[in-house]
Amino acid sequence: MLVKALLRLIRKPIYASEQTLRQHIARARKKEKGDPPPSVQRACQIEKDSWQGITCYTLRPFSEKGANGHVLYLHGGGYHGEMVPQRWQWLSTLINRSDVTATVPLYPLVPEHTYRDTYPWLFALYQHLCDTLHPENLTIMGDSAGAGMALSLVQQVVAQGLPHPKQTLLLSPWVDLALQNPAIRQRDRSDPTLTSAGLLVAARWWAGGDDPASPVLSPIHGSLAGIGPLLIAVGTDELFLPDTLLLRERARAEGVDLEFIEKEGLAHLFMFAPIPEAKPVVDRLVERLKH
Repeated sequence: MLVKALLRLIRKPIYASEQTLRQHIARARKKEKGDPPPSVQRACQIEKDSWQGITCYTLRPFSEKGANGHVLYLHGGGYHGEMVPQRWQWLSTLINRSDVTATVPLYPLVPEHTYRDTYPWLFALYQHLCDTLHPENLTIMGDSAGAGMALSLVQQVVAQGLPHPKQTLLLSPWVDLALQNPAIRQRDRSDPTLTSAGLLVAARWWAGGDDPASPVLSPIHGSLAGIGPLLIAVGTDELFLPDTLLLRERARAEGVDLEFIEKEGLAHLFMFAPIPEAKPVVDRLVERLKH
């Protein structure tokens, strides 16, 4: 309860309106650069590169140099937030436990950029990774907005006839930018971190004048056939839960190899929190990455 109360005080006001979101972005840009903090630099081998003009980090564990495969990790943050230290620390622990290598792109953010600045580049990056790795060893993973991007990417990969990845792992995914599900608006008060008003602003910026409900931007409306093994993890206190449950039913109807993890009473991205309830989910992600 204390964690939820703190989240409600610190995070929820960010998404109250366009004004509060813009104010938060202005403050955050002054101190957040997206780079791995010193603790992560000590925990992993890190390479920084610019691939077709966008910064990408590659993280490897010191032990076995990522022998168990490769992860393309797409971070969340409502399309406006950088890869923050908490995510870096969580990811470094995950890759060390799993012995995998991770590629982390610092994709362009709103309000200065739209999905058109990222999606063609991301598709090209996937093709590049497939050319240099075996696709069967490549996992696509994302959290929140990044999870929506991850699912959209895999749908595009399947539609273009490219080899699909080993698996796709979605953590608290945002899969309908338009938030059309009526049940979502009813959860505005119960979610301790998110509010639909601010999310719809970020979605409008990201869509850049296009329909935010289009399948490319809102992969819940796209085909799930042929996407390969899929894991979804979500908490029951999340604003996104209704769409995540709908995604589960659509995946089952389309014959997807699905593992669905639903944790009672937990908030958005609970798996990043230092709480006992997060450990089984992280343990399961480690198992999936190892095998």
